[in-house]
Amino acid sequence: MEGNFKKKTFGGYDTEEVDLAFISLNKKIEDQAQQIATLKEELQQVKEDKAMLINQTAITKQANEEIARLAIKEASSLIDKAKKNANMILKESMDYVKGLDREVNGFKDSAIDFRAQVEKMSKDLLETIDKSEIFSLIKEENTKKETEDN
Repeated sequence: MEGNFKKKTFGGYDTEEVDLAFISLNKKIEDQAQQIATLKEELQQVKEDKAMLINQTAITKQANEEIARLAIKEASSLIDKAKKNANMILKESMDYVKGLDREVNGFKDSAIDFRAQVEKMSKDLLETIDKSEIFSLIKEENTKKETEDN
């Protein structure tokens, strides 16, 4: 439109054409101003969204770090409990084995005592038999036979 104005015969441009050109240009300027305003609003919204996403990312990162820290703490606690339980079970097992060892040693001592008692009873019984009159008579008779046989 610019520069395409028709000249009137006595100097100047056709005012109606110039007015229409100004109206058209003003309309374009208003449209572009509106478009610029809309784009600025969109840019502002994008900036706000970006800031929100950055904030959410930071919060998510912090939450993940906290979750990891708590998980490590919980795992450490569970490991400590497991160690304590294992140590307790080991101690109980050792105490049980020591008790069994004492019992076995008690049985050994009882067996040794029982053998000693049986041995003493046997000696006492043999001594009683040796001192009995019947055995003395049997011995005398055997001694007589041996002397007669010789």
